[in-house]
Formats: sequence, C-alpha cells, structure tokens
Amino acid sequence: MFKLTQKLPPKYFVLSQIIIIIAGLIFAFWLYYVLYIEYQPQNKYSLNVGPVTTVPKTLRIDLDEPDDNTLTFESSILISGKTKPNTEVLISTDSDDQVIESRSDGSFSFTLDLDEGINRISVAVFDEVGEMRSIERTVYYSKEKI
Repeated sequence: MFKLTQKLPPKYFVLSQIIIIIAGLIFAFWLYYVLYIEYQPQNKYSLNVGPVTTVPKTLRIDLDEPDDNTLTFESSILISGKTKPNTEVLISTDSDDQVIESRSDGSFSFTLDLDEGINRISVAVFDEVGEMRSIERTVYYSKEKI
C-alpha cells in the first residue's frame, strides 16, 4: 500500500473521483425512484396530478364607496360595498379600527369620521379558514374649500 508521506498517483485520484461521481448518481436515481415512481398510483386512470385550474375563491370584497384618491370637504364619508353574507368586515384607518358585520345579502355600509389631511382606509374581510381579502383607499379631507 501507500505510505502516508507518499503522494497519490494521478490515475488513482481520477479513479477515486469517478467512483464518487458514480456513487452520487446511483444515490440520486434511487432517491428519484423512491420519491416519484414507487409511491405513485399504479392505475393509469388515477394519476395524482391535481386539477388543471385552482379552486375558485369564495371570499371576495367589492368596495363601492369611496373611490381611491377622493378629495372631500365633509368630515365623514360613507364606506360601502359587498362581501359574503354575515361576515365581519374590518375597517381600519391610521387612527381607528371598526368591525361591522355584513347584512344577509352581503352588503355593508359604515359612516367613517375622517381626520384632516390624508386618510388611508383599509377594508378587510376574513373567513373561517383564515383566508383574507382587503382593499385600500386614500381619502383627502380638507376643512377649507379650494
């Protein structure tokens, strides 16, 4: 054999590298076989590929009022829209949060008191599985008419 002080000849070094590469490829093909071939259904008609399209989202929110980037001279504004029936709706601004419930037809409305200047309004709904939808609007309130 070789002594520890001797250098490994180049042909043995190359041979060892080839053996390492072959062992790695064998392991990779074995892993592919175990994960993607062995545990797949054997029936060609029951392929486990899933649906072509995604499940339609049942939670939605439509905001009718206010429009984005609205300028108003009134101290309050109507927030109205539509979502799922009997769902809690969170209306948030920089200074306040309000929770209301939508009606049996899914419509909701709330009169929001505005702060002078920029009001960022976020309207969000949540369902029982934790899905969330939200819409944001910016409303500018000025006491002085331009």
